[in-house]
Amino acid sequence: AQAILAQAVILIRLRPSAVGGRRPGHCDEGVAMEATRSIDGISSDVTDLVTFEGCTELRRAVPLARILRSRGRVFADSSGSAATYSLSEPVLRIGVFLSHNWVVSRMLKFIALSYHFSFGLASILVLPFALLLGVATALGLLPVVDDPVGYPVGISCRMVCPLCFLVLMLFGRNILAWFGYEGPSVFLDKVCIHQEDMALKEQGIKKLGAFLAASDSMLVLYSDIYFVKLWTVYELASFLSQREISEMTVVPVRHALVFCVVLICLTITQVLQILANRFLGNTELALPVVALIMGSVVTFLVRQWHRERAAIDVRLTNFRLQDCSCFCESDRPLVYSNIANLMRSCGAVPNSVVQDQALDAFNDLVRRTMPQAFRTFLGRVPFQFKHYLAFSAVRNVTLMMDNWAQLAHGRDPRAVLADSVGLLFEALTVWWLLAAALTTLPGFHLQLTGWRSIAWCGACVVASIVPGGILLALCDEGAKRAAESDPVLAVFVAADICALIIIIICL
Repeated sequence: AQAILAQAVILIRLRPSAVGGRRPGHCDEGVAMEATRSIDGISSDVTDLVTFEGCTELRRAVPLARILRSRGRVFADSSGSAATYSLSEPVLRIGVFLSHNWVVSRMLKFIALSYHFSFGLASILVLPFALLLGVATALGLLPVVDDPVGYPVGISCRMVCPLCFLVLMLFGRNILAWFGYEGPSVFLDKVCIHQEDMALKEQGIKKLGAFLAASDSMLVLYSDIYFVKLWTVYELASFLSQREISEMTVVPVRHALVFCVVLICLTITQVLQILANRFLGNTELALPVVALIMGSVVTFLVRQWHRERAAIDVRLTNFRLQDCSCFCESDRPLVYSNIANLMRSCGAVPNSVVQDQALDAFNDLVRRTMPQAFRTFLGRVPFQFKHYLAFSAVRNVTLMMDNWAQLAHGRDPRAVLADSVGLLFEALTVWWLLAAALTTLPGFHLQLTGWRSIAWCGACVVASIVPGGILLALCDEGAKRAAESDPVLAVFVAADICALIIIIICL
């Protein structure tokens, strides 16, 4: 009876969402503690692992902006001090539990965190700036270049807006911190666990499960060594024993880097198009060549991402805790013991099983649940729909606003409106489909290597750009007719409105 009561109390504490519909971690801790005081054995061990009873001062977190300062300087190494500990502060709840490996590059983690937390912020802040540039271009206040059509076009939106977006994505949180908003609270081990006071350090390490229980979600900065290091696996074990998979978010550290490179490639394409207009007077030959070169770079990077994604499946399918490495081997018995206790507490194994059996059950749990979970997190394509829309906006929305310069040089406003409606339609439909094809096709035939792999990448570029070019040509022809026909213009406007509504619903 005592064993059954012990499991029931721990399950109520660890999975409170099953009681009264409360969110995990928000149950009445006092009730659970009172029920567990009379229970010895495994229940008291686990209670000590997953709660801050009697030591609430250890429950600390750091605002996001503080760990992003100086391009993530805090990630330079794992050594901490009283100064880094002072960055954190006692809290009642933690917004995000950050799980990562210290051997991963500081810049990769900085870019990944900025990408995850600041993409939406950058998108919102860059819109009014882009509109301001567009209006200034339409008023003839910004520089223009000659266009083969016969009317000058602006260059400011295409050259400035993508760079502005990248700056806001990478440093927007620091800018907001100047105004007093430092972002969500984050658990970062180096900052929230004292690194010089050995007694506090030992208590903090022992409370990793409690930090997770006090967090609203878990963010994994995934790299190819994540499931090789013992401590990150312990963090994962603590999470799986207490929370649902849906409360975890996975961001591959190289994923954000690929996004930035693709965005930069699109910007370079825009600049080269401007230069071709200025010095060649015609882009009919220059633009396809530039598109093929930039498409090849993007395809190569994306194919590497698909290979890493496939390697994750293999690594998780063959996962074995005993094969994980540990910087300090003396920590291994402690981690094994804590994982075994957590597996008993969540009912994965009976309380009577020995440690080796509990660890084998954890191995089975990871192999059974994590491969599918990671497939869901990562998806079939490298980017989400909102990221493809960002690529489309860099190409077409900025060009649309630069075309407004033609209003200041005598072009018929109706023709400018027709061009703008056509470019917006391309951005909402054709361009993101082209980008999706260019980043999806390289994921096939990953077994090819050497020149065969290069040939396949080339085929992916051609298979994406040629149909995309045909569709874009049709849209351009439709825009020309819209400048002369009210029904065609009305169809384009209606199509843009429908596409916007569908996109808003999807987002």
